[in-house]
Amino acid sequence: MLSKRYRLHKHGSFTYVYNKGAGKSDGPLKITYVRCRGVPKIGISVPNTVGKAVVRNKVRRRIRAALYPLTSRIKGAQIVFSARKGADALTYAQIERSLYTLLGRVGLL
Repeated sequence: MLSKRYRLHKHGSFTYVYNKGAGKSDGPLKITYVRCRGVPKIGISVPNTVGKAVVRNKVRRRIRAALYPLTSRIKGAQIVFSARKGADALTYAQIERSLYTLLGRVGLL
């Protein structure tokens, strides 16, 4: 579970990252980020196209759990991880590998 200090909370924060940020994707996961100082603020977005509520929450929990050991190594940024159609079929290990790849590719690790 991500601690409160690492979470991106408000709708306006998500909108800011989507409008001003750069992004990359790796299969059904996408990262959008804006560099800043301080601790990283991380948000997770799982739209209705992924599945019903139970499936979306399962994907969100897996992404959060995979991010937990990486949070202390991530450089300062506001980050939104978005799941796309097909993310529900990924295993925990695949999600973990994909997140690590995305963070490395954009230079946030």
